Amino acid sequence: MAVKAVEMVRKIRDKHFDETRGLPVEEQIKFIKKKSGELQKRFKTSHRSTADNRA
Repeated sequence: MAVKAVEMVRKIRDKHFDETRGLPVEEQIKFIKKKSGELQKRFKTSHRSTADNRA
């Protein structure tokens, strides 16, 4: 199965652009920080569950 990374990234960027269109810079920064926090939380949860399965 091939991963179409460029297409996937483009789709995500387009979605984020639509969500932040017209927002002031401060609001765009808040948006990015919120998305970053959500992703970090997801990775931490994923990492813990993977580590738990190894034991």
